[in-house]
Amino acid sequence: MMLSENLLQQIYDAVSNEPGIDTPELCLEINHADIVDPDYRGETLASWLSEWHPEPWSLLCDHVDQLIETGYIVFTDNGNLYPVGYQGDVI
Repeated sequence: MMLSENLLQQIYDAVSNEPGIDTPELCLEINHADIVDPDYRGETLASWLSEWHPEPWSLLCDHVDQLIETGYIVFTDNGNLYPVGYQGDVI
């Protein structure tokens, strides 16, 4: 799988602008032009994305994993994403 520098930057920018966003909501935000929000959240949204939009969901997850592995963002125990060095309130 080829990682896209553009998508990595989009994800990092979105996490920086919305600290505490979770991966399913991030997927909706990044793909808002192609995926209609079903008004699900959390694990239900993740399952829905996996079933109905597996390609953009997998692609986004791979890129999020890369940003976590390279130390640009962190994934907390409650499933939220934050830029490394974030100093605000943790949701």
